[in-house]
Amino acid sequence: MFDELNNKEVANGNSELERKIISRASELDVPATISKEEALRRLKLRIENSSTPKTVALNPRTKMRWIYSAAASILVLLGVWSTFSYFGTTNVVAPKGQQTEYRLPDGSMVSINAESKISFRKSSFNKNRFLKLEGEAFFRVKKGSGFVVRTRFADIRVLGTSFNIHAREKSFKVSCVTGKVQVKNAGDAVILTPGESAVSKNNRLQEFTDKNITTVSNWRIGQFYFESAPLIDVFKEIERQFNVTFTLPEIENKFYTGDFSNRDLVNVLDVVCIPMGLDYEIGTNSKIQVRNKSD
Repeated sequence: MFDELNNKEVANGNSELERKIISRASELDVPATISKEEALRRLKLRIENSSTPKTVALNPRTKMRWIYSAAASILVLLGVWSTFSYFGTTNVVAPKGQQTEYRLPDGSMVSINAESKISFRKSSFNKNRFLKLEGEAFFRVKKGSGFVVRTRFADIRVLGTSFNIHAREKSFKVSCVTGKVQVKNAGDAVILTPGESAVSKNNRLQEFTDKNITTVSNWRIGQFYFESAPLIDVFKEIERQFNVTFTLPEIENKFYTGDFSNRDLVNVLDVVCIPMGLDYEIGTNSKIQVRNKSD
């Protein structure tokens, strides 16, 4: 990607380099909240105001890497979500406290939960329909050739369907809402039909009829449901939805059944903490101290 900027082109002057910078930057997707022209203006201003000493000569490859990094950083700061291309890979990121909807090149739609990311090669996506997921997302896949979602736990393969994938830390679950889904890891492969889910335990896939299938993707409308879930996982979800940080007591052996909405932090803390015998104190810098009531 950077080979086009060789030493000869750099020697031709700053105007040629600037033209290439703007050309590369214009390929980046920007949030709907600002115009592409404004994003480019801010990018150019940042480059001009760079603290890099003018006496230090950066080689062309290093310069372009720095430019792409700066552009990606700006888009993350300016939008609810961001997409940026780096070495041919498009990344769509939903940071803490935010969710996003994204249309893939084939027309399939992805709802991306907070602190989650999908990655794919835009140039070849319509041909192979392959992407990677870190976190949680809900997919509505257009009918067509095979469609594969890779997570660190397993590959999920579909034709035309809708399904939810939760792949965080040690937790993995795939839920089929419509169509059929194949879930495959190194040792197992299962086929899910509507109303079924699969989880991974000790690297083995276990499928089951999911009585909560209608609620698995309600996080898209800000509703979260838990049934005998580790309390630590509940607090992690609150951190993602509200972009806060908890200091917690020993709760490893506590489990929570209930639901909450991501509309009001205080209400969520009351709903979770009161029945679990916990007190909380909201401090500065989005830090929350949680204690046992007996402490």
